[in-house]
Amino acid sequence: MLAPADLTRLATDLGGLPILGCLAGSPAGNAGLCYGDIILSINGLSTGSWSDFFQARRQITGQISVRVFRQGVEFDAALELPVTADSPREVLGAATQRTVSVALQLASDTPEIFS
Repeated sequence: MLAPADLTRLATDLGGLPILGCLAGSPAGNAGLCYGDIILSINGLSTGSWSDFFQARRQITGQISVRVFRQGVEFDAALELPVTADSPREVLGAATQRTVSVALQLASDTPEIFS
């Protein structure tokens, strides 16, 4: 498994974006994408930067086709996107809040780990 920095360099060299993790139940998680995958395009639109990714994402609702690079092989994955009016900033903010909530719950359930 590549370290995050190495994965990011590889993704940059390939003109894509690294997947550093997927939330369970997310469209990417449901499609089987995982840490180490590299998103090359969405519906044929290049995703060489996060700006490209969000621009492509804004143009699409419903099901999308994502071109993925995994361990030397390229393949297409179908993702079912929820219909939402949320901006990328709102989506990231909600994901951050969920992550913090889970961490706080874990800390309260297992205080011996954090002492």
